[in-house]
Amino acid sequence: MDPINFKKAIKLTQESLQFTKQDREEVLKKIHEKNQLKATGTVGVMNKKHLFPAVATLILVSLFLLVFIPSLTGDHSDNQMLSLSNADEKEEDQVTSILVMVANENKSTDINLLFTVNKRTKKVNVILLPPSLKVPILNADKEHLTEDKLTLAFGLRGSAVAVNNTVEKALNMPIDYYFMWEREEVEEFLNSMEDIQINVKENIEMKSANGNNYTYYKGMENVSGEEMARILSIDGEHQLPPYFMNKLFSHMLTYFSTSDFKSFRQQGVSNVSPEEMKRVFNEMDSLDINTISLEGFLHPNITDGLFYVELDETFKARLSKQLVEFK
Repeated sequence: MDPINFKKAIKLTQESLQFTKQDREEVLKKIHEKNQLKATGTVGVMNKKHLFPAVATLILVSLFLLVFIPSLTGDHSDNQMLSLSNADEKEEDQVTSILVMVANENKSTDINLLFTVNKRTKKVNVILLPPSLKVPILNADKEHLTEDKLTLAFGLRGSAVAVNNTVEKALNMPIDYYFMWEREEVEEFLNSMEDIQINVKENIEMKSANGNNYTYYKGMENVSGEEMARILSIDGEHQLPPYFMNKLFSHMLTYFSTSDFKSFRQQGVSNVSPEEMKRVFNEMDSLDINTISLEGFLHPNITDGLFYVELDETFKARLSKQLVEFK
């Protein structure tokens, strides 16, 4: 309630409770009548009538409290809600999304990696999208062209922006940064790394969409940079376990941040400068990597003789939320 109106209400209430000369005469008159009524035995009835002004006053005060007190406290509650809303927005602002694409000489993307980074929790979520994933293809202007394999989004328009828009549409989430490199450059970079040692928890047998077999036996296994490039390009409904992929990504980011590959970074196509790109990946190196596996949620499908994998609709509906949750 407005402070001025509140003061007026109080003043009016005080004025209505003032004891005037007329009120005094009225009370004396009623006392006189009461004394007369005592003799007639009708005091009980008069007592009830006498209580009416007091009851009326009590009701008015109660109504005053019910009407005006909530208005006085309402602003405080609204401020609390606003504060919580702002806190949620600030939390969302902590999340940065990054799409990494690797294109081959046929103008197709062999590798499509999506990272989401939260600086506050110091964690990174990552998913590896299969080249044959069936998606709505968009162009650089976000116009829908057709529905086809993700790997073909680049070839249809020859633009990294088009691939970025396609992934945004497919996963129903915005992407802040995108980086695209040529396959040959990436292979050279990965081959320059030392082999990665991974403690395999149990035997892993995988078959890609083109029929290639991948087998890793329980115990310590060495993965070369060349092999890592093949793993990241693997197509079909199968993916390696998250712990296996986490080790690969952590090793790759550490090597990237500690090595001077200026020419490699400059040759990529991106919506940010090479310096900003270096900063983003350096920050990711010190964070905890969590791979979101699509294993079990990718369904093979052959349409008009062409092989696709489709993402489970129920899982797809919650994937964008899962990407920005950091537990």
